[in-house]
Amino acid sequence: MSGQRWVAVGQIVKTHGIRGALVIAPYGETLSRRQCGQWLFVQAPTSGVPRPLRLVEKRPLEGKWLVRLEGVEDVEAARCFVGLEVGVPEEDLAPLEAGEYYHHQLMGLRVLTPDGVVLGRVVGILETRAHDLYVVETDSGREALVPAVAEIVHAIDVSRGVMVVDPPEGLFE
Repeated sequence: MSGQRWVAVGQIVKTHGIRGALVIAPYGETLSRRQCGQWLFVQAPTSGVPRPLRLVEKRPLEGKWLVRLEGVEDVEAARCFVGLEVGVPEEDLAPLEAGEYYHHQLMGLRVLTPDGVVLGRVVGILETRAHDLYVVETDSGREALVPAVAEIVHAIDVSRGVMVVDPPEGLFE
């Protein structure tokens, strides 16, 4: 994958059965768009370098995905992948509508108030049924959960690396 950037789309959480199947907890919807025969990149267990593996089988399983990858033929081979992230090449990501973002685009954004006061950086995203929550870490190391709603998040500028929020009183105190 030299020179190609890959984006994590899920994490392998366990094996399934004896034929090398893996269960992946997806990050968002990207994994649902992958078809059999396409490539997934998996961190190599020792080096962490992404290794391409062809997707042989994929089906939904209780909010996750049951997959089989080419070359992973038994439970012993599958066990070494548990805990690793899977990804796709960045150019394979589907285009988004205006105002929509992939998680990797939001990670690391500086979070500012409308007045320009720096509140922290986005260090995580929690998906809930109602809306996402941005995990913002302050300079002091404290974390605040910022609801991803228009009343609070006023602007996101990925090219400048900035998210402008008007947090409710007390959220960052």
